[in-house]
Amino acid sequence: MNNFLNTVNDVITDGKNSGILHLSVSDQVLHGNMLSINKKDLVNFSSCSYLGLEFDRRLKDGAINAVENYGTQFSASRAYISSIHYQELESKFNQIFDANCVVAPTTTLGHIATIPVIVSDNDAVILDHQVHSSVQTAAALLKPKGVHVELLRHNRMDILESRIAELSKKYHKVWYMADGIYSMYGDGSPVEQIYALMNKYERFHYYVDDAHGMSCFGKHGRGYVLQSHDLHPKMVLAISLAKAFATGGAVMVFPNPKIASFVRTCGGPMITSGPMQPSALGAALASADIHLSEEINAIQTDLHENIKYANLMIKKAGLPLIKDLDSPVFFVGVGLPKVGYQLIKKMMDDGYYTNLGAFPAVPMKNTGVRFTITRLHTFDQIEGMVSSMAHHFDKVLEEQNFSRELIYKSFKIDSPTDKKMKDLVQNQLASSQLKVEKYQSVAQIDKTLWNNLFEGKGSFDYDGLLFLEKAFKGNSTPENNWEFDYLIVKEKSSNKVVLATFFTTALCKDDMLSHEAVSEKIEQTRKSEDPYFLTSKMVMTGSLLTEGSHIYLHEISNFKKQAYNELYAMAAQLQKKYNASTIMLRDFMDDNGPLDKLMLENGFFKVQMPETNVHRHLIWKNEDQYLSTLSKKERYHVRSEILKHSHQFTTSIITHPSKEQCSHWFELYKEVKQGSYKLNTFDLPERLFQEIATSQNWEALSLQLPVNGEMKEVAVVFNYKSGTTYNAMFIGIDRQIKTQFSIYRQALYQILKRANALNCIVVNYGFTASLEKRRLGADSHPTVAYMQSEDHFNASVIESMQVIKNQAIGVI
Repeated sequence: MNNFLNTVNDVITDGKNSGILHLSVSDQVLHGNMLSINKKDLVNFSSCSYLGLEFDRRLKDGAINAVENYGTQFSASRAYISSIHYQELESKFNQIFDANCVVAPTTTLGHIATIPVIVSDNDAVILDHQVHSSVQTAAALLKPKGVHVELLRHNRMDILESRIAELSKKYHKVWYMADGIYSMYGDGSPVEQIYALMNKYERFHYYVDDAHGMSCFGKHGRGYVLQSHDLHPKMVLAISLAKAFATGGAVMVFPNPKIASFVRTCGGPMITSGPMQPSALGAALASADIHLSEEINAIQTDLHENIKYANLMIKKAGLPLIKDLDSPVFFVGVGLPKVGYQLIKKMMDDGYYTNLGAFPAVPMKNTGVRFTITRLHTFDQIEGMVSSMAHHFDKVLEEQNFSRELIYKSFKIDSPTDKKMKDLVQNQLASSQLKVEKYQSVAQIDKTLWNNLFEGKGSFDYDGLLFLEKAFKGNSTPENNWEFDYLIVKEKSSNKVVLATFFTTALCKDDMLSHEAVSEKIEQTRKSEDPYFLTSKMVMTGSLLTEGSHIYLHEISNFKKQAYNELYAMAAQLQKKYNASTIMLRDFMDDNGPLDKLMLENGFFKVQMPETNVHRHLIWKNEDQYLSTLSKKERYHVRSEILKHSHQFTTSIITHPSKEQCSHWFELYKEVKQGSYKLNTFDLPERLFQEIATSQNWEALSLQLPVNGEMKEVAVVFNYKSGTTYNAMFIGIDRQIKTQFSIYRQALYQILKRANALNCIVVNYGFTASLEKRRLGADSHPTVAYMQSEDHFNASVIESMQVIKNQAIGVI
């Protein structure tokens, strides 16, 4: 959660520093759609008051009269008493929707009052992944009831239907919760398909928040969802009065009076929260009268003429509009936050105020300029704003080393200028001072070159990668078949390597870096229902079996930033090629401010990895010298917990194991892996243990103890030697053997002894169990990864798993 909040804080702070977020209007009096910021007059393209009714004299008079008659507030819970305005207002909304309505102080409080009441303990809830956060907040209240809650990829009706069919076998009702018009991209819920599903599946119900559709569409302004339908008997609708309706407040719309009464009497905020105040109620009555009159039709027509004109201007300018829907919300993709900051700032300098659509409202690399069209805009204002955006668009992209091609790839939409953009990219590469080399096997790369860059950094020197390529190919399970790709970036003039790395693409668990409690819960579903539940392909630097500095960077090169751009570009290409959901660049030491900023600018958010543990003090020749390198506390621990028992162990390096012994090793490994969720990955393939037996660089360090009069193998540690570095990769332990001392601690010590015997000077102890490793003299270092998700569904651990944790650990 801290990673998530820190990333949000970084994005917002950057926006503040760029002068586009956390702004204040300096006007004493507002005039139409103009506002002043820092004494500069701007046309406001950020208002959600789409019909411009906030300036209507009737609404103002309604608010004033209500205050004159009732004062500035009527402070009482509606459970006891309501002002006279409520009954009249709810009656008007009953007419607008031809249904049963309950007024709430805000949309968020309306959701909180309704969702925990209408969803019973034996129901299931499916949340669209882009449903408004207020709905997610209310759904989180279902957790104490143990309600099953899961996420759905945005608007994927094919997946929704399969989930309805499956969940209907277990649950009384299956609720799908979505928005009518989504607040960022301005796209709509597929209403026709959802109504068809409600008619097809008896247990399927629809809960929809149509905040941005209210007033703009349909008879009496009843909204986007109901513009062509009556309220379905298995549907609950929430609408906001704080947008086009122009007053504040919310209305919950129910298919029958029984449900409406139940929410009115039992919904938490209906009992304990304050009501809408007289000013808002008085204005709402006046607005409702307009909605119930013929006048609303003309007002809607004016708005839609402006929406159509804006669409026409955007298409004429060739800007990458993400969703083509006649809604008042528009989203022009720019890809990265840094592009959005600059573009919005330049448009403000031209006199147009728009919004930044950025993380966490959208995935990091799906940043865009979000603007709204209202009835108050003139055609000249709309054309001027679009012209300003078009004028600066490509210039800002060039300044930020980005392109339209990358924007379309980020949003998975077709570019109208594909060929032109490809030619542009090729021309840029041709004129670049860098030479980019790409390979699909380390065998295609000069061994000396690769080892000069990576030997001693981990288990991914030349021979180590040949081993991995062989071991993770042709296996029976998809998670153990990896794709390998290599990148080397050189200076053209000197042929000097600026950056080098390797990528693997593999099927991973989405909760790999999540909290252990979350993974434990998800594993129950994997074991009982679907072993590939919540899994997806990931492109990563390094691999699931390696740890260390996977990216070589020539620190004093003048082309470091350009080389990183090639890294980002290749990662994106691989993501598309292999249809992967997520990119992960790992393992970096934490507390690198410049790198954090560079990654954030390019659409990557930081994720905390487990600590890495390294022993760098292998300069001793005997046990006493080793102990002298430790602190007093560490020496006591090693003597009393390890050396005291070491004489009971026999250690050996197994060089030619039988097939049966390899199978035994695999079982010991699984005993350790089972129930360990700190770094939740798939089990390694059994074939890997057989490959280790034939490798010159790998070793199997076996520990035996006398058990019932005979020596028995109680642990085996698998290690890889690269140069003068000894890499402890993974371990197997016989958990059935009960001792009064720790076999694991003894194994850690024997790793040090073996490394020292081989004249190694560094031991990479790997992730987890940091305390135990520090007690033997290792240093622990916080590490991070930088991640980028293809869509909202897989914002990795930071997005998806956080939603799971906050909602119903009855998880998905």
